[in-house]
Amino acid sequence: MKKLYKNRLALLLPLMLVVALMSSCEDDDTGSPAIHYVRVANPESSDSLLAGAFLGDLIVVVGENLGGARELWFNDKQAVLIPTYITDQAIFVDIPNQAPTEVTNTIQIVFKDGSTLAYDFEVAISEPVLSSMTHEYAEVGSTTTITGDFFFEPITVSFTGNVEASVEVVDQNTLQVTIPEGAQSGPLTVSTNFGTTETSFHYKDERNIFLNYDDKNADGSWRPGLYVTDQHSLDGNYLKLSGNYSADSPREEGPVGDNHYESQFWGQAAGRPEGSLIPIPAEPQNYVLKFEAKVISWYASYLNICFSPWDNAGNQEVWTNAFNPRAIWGPWAAADQNFDTGGRWITVTIPLTDFMYDMDMNDSDEVEYTPSATKWNPDNTGGLSFWVLAAPMADNSPFEIYIDNVRIVEQ
Repeated sequence: MKKLYKNRLALLLPLMLVVALMSSCEDDDTGSPAIHYVRVANPESSDSLLAGAFLGDLIVVVGENLGGARELWFNDKQAVLIPTYITDQAIFVDIPNQAPTEVTNTIQIVFKDGSTLAYDFEVAISEPVLSSMTHEYAEVGSTTTITGDFFFEPITVSFTGNVEASVEVVDQNTLQVTIPEGAQSGPLTVSTNFGTTETSFHYKDERNIFLNYDDKNADGSWRPGLYVTDQHSLDGNYLKLSGNYSADSPREEGPVGDNHYESQFWGQAAGRPEGSLIPIPAEPQNYVLKFEAKVISWYASYLNICFSPWDNAGNQEVWTNAFNPRAIWGPWAAADQNFDTGGRWITVTIPLTDFMYDMDMNDSDEVEYTPSATKWNPDNTGGLSFWVLAAPMADNSPFEIYIDNVRIVEQ
C-alpha cells in the first residue's frame, strides 16, 4: 500500500496537466459534494484504490463537487491544500507526517460554505524504526541519541536487563535517552501506540569483537599500532592514530617520533584462528564494520580500512588493490573543516558494501581514490588494517583519533 516517490516534482508535472484539464468544472457546485474513492497519485497506477495509506503519502481523493474544499483533515491532523490541485472531481493531497492524537480513521473535508464531508480512511503508522545509537558504549547515567523514524509519544525505551530508560527528548526521528542502572549488553526495545521494535544494534555490543586492544590486539603484525589509556569513558586500552600531514608528505607508513599513522592486524601473525572476520564472508551486504571512536582533531586525511588474507598480506593490503576494495572514513570532508567529537566517544558504522575503493598515487605523489573493479574475495578477510593517508589539500594538518571495540556484526 505504501508508495515512495523520490522525485515528487517529476510525479506532479503530469498530474498538473490533468488538473488543468479538469478545472473548467471547478465552479460547478450544482450538487452535494461526494467522495467516490481514494487512489494512488501515480498516473500509471491510477486504478489502485486505497482504503488507507501511510504518513507522508501523496493520494488523490476522487468524487464530485469537491471544488469548494477549504480544509482537509486526516484524523485530527490538517493537511496542506494547494488550490491548483483541487477540482470538482479530484483533490491531490499529501497525508500529514505527524501522527494523530485522536484516531477517527476518517478523511473530513470542510467546504467554503461551512459544510463537511466525511469518508472512512485509515492512516497507517509504522511501528518504530531504529537505525542507530550515537554511542553504543555510553555509560550508565549519560545521555545518548537514538535515530530512526516513527517516534511518537507516548514512547518507552527498554534495555536488556528489563530496565526502562528515561526519555529526555522526542521528535519523529530522534530520541535522547539516559542510560539506566542495570542496563546490560544487548538490544533495546522501543514501543509506541503503533507497535514495538527491537533494535538490530546492541548496547555495549559484545558480538564478534576481534580488536579491543586488551586481550584481543594486533600484536605480531608488522605495525600493530600504539595502544594507550589516556582517553576516558571506555575500559582498557585503545588504539591511537596521530600525526601531522603536509602537502609533500601524504603517506607516512609508520611511527615517526610521536606520530602513528598505521595499525595492521594480520590474523595469523596475531595468533588468531584461521578464517574470516566476517561471520558469513560470502554475504558482505548483510554486515557492517563498527567501532567506537573519539576524535580530538582531524582534517585533510582519510582513514583507509583494508582487509587482508589471514595468512599475512606482507604489507600489501595497504599498498595495493589486489586483495579487496578498501573503505575510507573522513568525517571532516562533509563540511570541509576540522572535525572532532566534542570530547565524547561515538559509534562508527561502515557497511561492508562501502568497501569499494582503490587507492592510487598520481604523478605528484598525491593520494587518489577511485571506484574499484576488484571483485569481492571472501578468502581475503582474515585481517584488517587501518592506515591514515593525507588528502591532496593537506598542509600542516594534524589528526588525533582513538579507536576501540572493532567488530563486524549484522546490519
